[in-house]
Amino acid sequence: MEKLVSSDRKEQVLVDSFCQKLVEEFNRSPARVGSRALQATQVRGWFLDKLPASTPKPASLPTTSEEKPLASEPDALVSEIKTSASEEKALALDTSISNNEDALSPDLPKDKVPEFEDLQFEAKSSKDSAWYDVALFLAHRKTSLGEVEVRVRFIGYGAEEDEWVNVRKAVRQQSIPLESSECRSIVKGDLVLCFKESNDEALHFDAHVVDVQRKQHDIRGCRCLFHVEYDHDQSQEMVNLKRISRRPRYL
Repeated sequence: MEKLVSSDRKEQVLVDSFCQKLVEEFNRSPARVGSRALQATQVRGWFLDKLPASTPKPASLPTTSEEKPLASEPDALVSEIKTSASEEKALALDTSISNNEDALSPDLPKDKVPEFEDLQFEAKSSKDSAWYDVALFLAHRKTSLGEVEVRVRFIGYGAEEDEWVNVRKAVRQQSIPLESSECRSIVKGDLVLCFKESNDEALHFDAHVVDVQRKQHDIRGCRCLFHVEYDHDQSQEMVNLKRISRRPRYL
């Protein structure tokens, strides 16, 4: 992968189909027997972190038949979540129980609230506390406490990795990657989705910004550093903007 970053194919490595093919080869490797399968978004995130900020980003390819957007989900699931106009807003815009909607970055343009059918979602796995993009909502149910749960399939994973997750606590609209010019929209105290790498995995976790070191931008783009604390284990590290996605904000 390091060779691909430095080769004349560096633009190709960000294409969805290329990342999907590469992750399939990784998952078939004997060295990963017994390990949880990687997903294409993890590989693409690794390339984004390694490539220069000036590298052109290819447009996303059309969604495949295995990666259907929420608009194609069964009517029963949509009607269950949209039990009323007020509940629809609460569920669709709920970013997580730890998100502080009152602490919005003052200089960030407010996002227009999208139509429910246009939303793309991410869900939090109970296995590792990481957030994954949702490919399909397969079924729904109510618990004995009246909570709504949905069975999700994550993009890049098979049926063996499907999970039941709580709609209010573990399903939300996808986080938004940031361009270099948007670095000032992230301030101390913000909840962000942060790409964390370790020796055996690279996953996206919720984190709060502890501090920001503003630096002069150059031809490579944003050079600012963000001190973050991960919510799931309270570990801290310094990361660059490429590893951060912000949460959607609304009027």
